[in-house]
Amino acid sequence: MRTIFISMDTVCADRWSSMGSTKVATPNLDALASSSATFTQTYASDIPTQPSHTSLFTGRFGINTGIVSHFHPPAMLGEDAAWLPTIFQQQGHVTGAVDHLFSMKEWFIRGYDDYMVPPGRSRSPASVINGLSFPWVEQHADEDFFLFLHYWDAHIPYVPPEPFKSLYTGHLVDEVDPMADWKIQSRPSYPLFKRNLYDHLERIPSLEYIEALHYAEVAYLDHELGNLFNHLADTGILDDTMVVIFGDHGEVMTEHDAWFDHAGLYDSVVHVPLLIRAPGLVQPGRHDALVQLVDVMPTVLELQGFSGAEGTERLDGRSLVPLIQGRATEHRDAVFLSESTWQAKRGIRTPDWKYISCWDPGIYPRCEPELYDLRTDPTEQTNLAASRPDVAAELDARLSVWMRDQLGEAPDPMEEVVEFGLPAVARLESVIKEDMEAEELGDIIDLREIGGPRVGAALVQD
Repeated sequence: MRTIFISMDTVCADRWSSMGSTKVATPNLDALASSSATFTQTYASDIPTQPSHTSLFTGRFGINTGIVSHFHPPAMLGEDAAWLPTIFQQQGHVTGAVDHLFSMKEWFIRGYDDYMVPPGRSRSPASVINGLSFPWVEQHADEDFFLFLHYWDAHIPYVPPEPFKSLYTGHLVDEVDPMADWKIQSRPSYPLFKRNLYDHLERIPSLEYIEALHYAEVAYLDHELGNLFNHLADTGILDDTMVVIFGDHGEVMTEHDAWFDHAGLYDSVVHVPLLIRAPGLVQPGRHDALVQLVDVMPTVLELQGFSGAEGTERLDGRSLVPLIQGRATEHRDAVFLSESTWQAKRGIRTPDWKYISCWDPGIYPRCEPELYDLRTDPTEQTNLAASRPDVAAELDARLSVWMRDQLGEAPDPMEEVVEFGLPAVARLESVIKEDMEAEELGDIIDLREIGGPRVGAALVQD
């Protein structure tokens, strides 16, 4: 059977209209979901992009592979790690990818016969990804294949094409917030995001306008995915192909500290979409059990009959086939979360509670334990760690036991990242230094000494 993995980078679960979004329409994804198994409570175990994709293609948590951070130079995935594309290749499938992650870390090229790199460092629009993939699909339509397609449209800098841009932002163009510039410049990450986001926008009338650009990108991606599905149908292979669609992480708008980024273990970042479509093999339906992206690999291997492949005996993921076949309604009683890029934190999420523990706050001031009652506070605005110490202590103990069980006697890769230095903080400091040298402002500012929103504001005043 043919298999296509589709990564919708930076797309949170609630960005689909079929998942309840009222801010963006995704008719093509909704149509595909109607004939798919849709997992409504899927969580990324490790964020952002590099660790998330690594966990998905290894079926293992970052705490076990050592890949817990983005752009952490010393990190290297062991050669003995099971890798999903390699397993397909070993099973006789031709393998291909339209992706650029190899330019970041070498292991992302493993297992591919053809690795097609879109032009530019990253974030080529979906039409370019399709343009590279369509000829490959036609060439291998009569073969069993594995194809990975990585779409970056929803990631900054949010530059959607027309008519999507006007459709989602037109009503906001004349609604000018005179404080918008001050608000974005007050964020501690502003010097880096000025380069990576704000300088790419023609105008910034309000924060809502920037958010609408993100929704427009998701709508454009849905349109291009519709073109992909139509191409598969025209080629005659859509109903003979397993399609797996997922998000690697979501995106914070302005509801938490890290505006227009994916730092923080809040649901707007770690709650991601997941659907699996395979007519005749996967029964369509919605599943509300807690699952994680590490569960995708063992699921696909079981569906393909590859469960006994070499190296897969150590997977952390659990197959979702019992859910798909109706033999189970529950999967995990809790999911575990990790990030080590802008800040170093771990968390545990149950159906009712979220608990977050801090190793290093990075550029953000918050490092106290966080506890949220998801039943009454689904957007995680009220920290109850101090008022509900009983729940916080119970979840902290569960997190500690899980870490101990995972690590054994091995060193904690998160602590190694903290000791080396959080990579996004280092990038931000480098940008500040460059800006200072360009303006002859003197030496680098140590963000950890300054802290908080004063960093951006100080630069603006200078």
